[in-house]
Amino acid sequence: MDKPSRAMNIHLGADLKARWIDYCVGLGKTPGAAIKEAIEQQLEKASAFPQPKIYQQVHEAPSDEPKVRFEILLTQSEKAAVLERADLERCSQRRWIIDAIRAGLTREPQFSMSEIDALGESNYQLLSIGRNLNQIAKRLNEGNLAPVTEQAIDQLREKIDKHTDVVSTAIRASLERWDIV
Repeated sequence: MDKPSRAMNIHLGADLKARWIDYCVGLGKTPGAAIKEAIEQQLEKASAFPQPKIYQQVHEAPSDEPKVRFEILLTQSEKAAVLERADLERCSQRRWIIDAIRAGLTREPQFSMSEIDALGESNYQLLSIGRNLNQIAKRLNEGNLAPVTEQAIDQLREKIDKHTDVVSTAIRASLERWDIV
């Protein structure tokens, strides 16, 4: 059985490599030893500030599961901003806050009603595209190639691209909404 390599190749380019070698000479270290030391330092820093656990929602909570009260105090401006965002996304303030908490804990998208509507329409269109592809495959299997044209395939491709954009936009909007930097 082959052992995994303990070496790493790094392509720096001529200029960066020359500058790195000069820097290492000034430190009295080989370039490889300096890189190893830098990696060790980075890993040590990372372990000093561990990343928070990312939770996963593995199943939907039963509707009869009791809820636990949790009170938060907001400034007037925070409360106004939450109300504005909840109205914009057609949900209650409570729903918006729960979605924000879930997004923070799971790093997964939490969709607004308009995004859910867009995703539903996209799924409907993708099902339609799937039916069209099945019809094309059936005709090809029957040896009936005449109705299958490059134009028909291009139209399907355009539909797929359009709805891929819809889904990507919804997911990106949801992720960006909750990612506070």
